[in-house]
Amino acid sequence: MRSYIALSLLSATLAVAALSAPVAAQERTITVSGRGEISVEPDMATVIIGVQSEAEVAASALDDASAATAAILATLDGEGVLVEDIRSGAIRLNPRYSQSVLSSGTQIVGYQAINSVEVEVRDLDRLGGLLAAVVGDGANRLDGVQFGLQDPQAATDEARRRAVVEAARLAALYASAAGIEVGDILTLSEAGSGGYRPIMTDQREMVMNSASPQYDVPVSPGKIDLNAAVVIVYAIEE
Repeated sequence: MRSYIALSLLSATLAVAALSAPVAAQERTITVSGRGEISVEPDMATVIIGVQSEAEVAASALDDASAATAAILATLDGEGVLVEDIRSGAIRLNPRYSQSVLSSGTQIVGYQAINSVEVEVRDLDRLGGLLAAVVGDGANRLDGVQFGLQDPQAATDEARRRAVVEAARLAALYASAAGIEVGDILTLSEAGSGGYRPIMTDQREMVMNSASPQYDVPVSPGKIDLNAAVVIVYAIEE
């Protein structure tokens, strides 16, 4: 019985102490998000160059495509394109069927062979001349050009810096409008930095422009947009 009474008195004492303790004020904060963007010129291009050939015999169609592809690879080597910057792409051999309404059923009348390579060009000043050269050596498919960056890290980091600056600007703006003072940063988190989206040219435009291989193929890289976003929580000064 004594121990029970003692425990009861102790519980009552702790409850009174808890009620008499001052309640800690919740820290007031302001949360803002900032977005930073930057546009930079691309410094590389990825080109898909192809050969399409047709013949009545499958082996002939494939041989023609292979011979033209070998000539293209030799041209790329002569232009200084590194072996590691060249990758095989589509390699297809498809039958061609008769389209005559008089024929009974479908008949194979020949074959179509397609062979392509994906090439990374790291000197954009040479891109137009390289495209014209490979067309002269047998390429009859230019499946578009994709412009990009060899190392997007520096540009991405600059977008991140701009995102932080924008968040700080917004925090100061909202604080001024609300009549409060911005304090220290409590938390800072990245809300998104997805790199960049390469610029794609129109495939049909590239085919049309490459019709006269005695001229360099005109290309216009444009600019690449990179962005980043942050969320910052600031304390509000009392």
